[in-house]
Amino acid sequence: MKNTLLIASCILFLFSCTTRQKETDDFQVKGFRYARLVSIEQKPGYKELIIKNPKTLEVESRYVLFPRNSKMKRPANAKIIEVPVQNMAALSTSFIGMLHAIGNIDVIKATTEKQYIYNKQLVKAIDAGKVLTAGYETGLTPEAVLKAKIPLIVFSGFGQPFPNEDKFAQLGVVCMANYDWEEKHPLGKAEWIKVFGALVCKDKEADDYFNEVVRSYHELRKQITSAAETERDQLTVMCGGMAGDVWYAPAGKSFMAGIMKDANMNYRYKNTEGTASISLSLEQVFNDDQSCDVWINAEASSLKKLFELNPKFQYFHTVKEGKVFGYMHNPNYYWEYSQVNPHWLLEDFMRINQNKTQGNLHFYKQLK
Repeated sequence: MKNTLLIASCILFLFSCTTRQKETDDFQVKGFRYARLVSIEQKPGYKELIIKNPKTLEVESRYVLFPRNSKMKRPANAKIIEVPVQNMAALSTSFIGMLHAIGNIDVIKATTEKQYIYNKQLVKAIDAGKVLTAGYETGLTPEAVLKAKIPLIVFSGFGQPFPNEDKFAQLGVVCMANYDWEEKHPLGKAEWIKVFGALVCKDKEADDYFNEVVRSYHELRKQITSAAETERDQLTVMCGGMAGDVWYAPAGKSFMAGIMKDANMNYRYKNTEGTASISLSLEQVFNDDQSCDVWINAEASSLKKLFELNPKFQYFHTVKEGKVFGYMHNPNYYWEYSQVNPHWLLEDFMRINQNKTQGNLHFYKQLK
């Protein structure tokens, strides 16, 4: 009798494990609603990840996400990524935030420099020598990647092949360009979490997380559009900062400009073209700032440090009015988590636009 119960228990256990695995394998990605540069298609026995070129919108790369233990014949002449991915190089801090959101920081075995990372678990792994760091993409050598047993490198795509990509391919390492930063819709960038969900077989978790982001974002939009007339007054907003002699600001079709629009802000450069950034002279920005109410994304954590960057900033109208906001008090946190939490950005901008910044904002602080 005991043996019969034991056998029955084992069968039940194996069946439940198989069922859970099948549920995970068969999860259908419900399409991409806001991201225009990526899609995932279900094929018999595997998924195909398709990434488009942001300039031409033509298919740039196709990747076969093939179950690790599948006995099926693999497609010929395909870039195959065995899933779930167990080790990867994630060479952008926004990727860290996405993997953290679905509970898979541990798959990161190479990333950017430690000084730019907020995630404490990842910092600890770097200190323990378990995660490689590279100051630049060229710092990630084929030899180091091979030694660390990393089969996948995910990097921010700029239309150029990854350094040594041919050599990596010879070693069986796939290099994947990620164009999340080129998305136009305020929710488009965050939707790339589905890519990481598919890579680590957390499709449902990624989908659930993103659905909650969408729900929260739209709820905030309703609050903004239904706010009292005084709260719906548009502030004219300057955004960006200096790098050398050039001022960089979000382009008019960037996801950041889209969030400012949804927050009912009147972004000064909303009519410019592009999805990345625009370059301006300090003289032009100074003149434009005279008609602005708020400056956001100032590249300093205090007014003193701002003036150290450039003494001319003290003559900006927004500075004189005391309406300067930035994230430089905790920049690593901002870069890791703002991309995958656009609803937090929207809430910060909403409160800035409505002059309700007495409490803590998610990412921003008023420079003092």
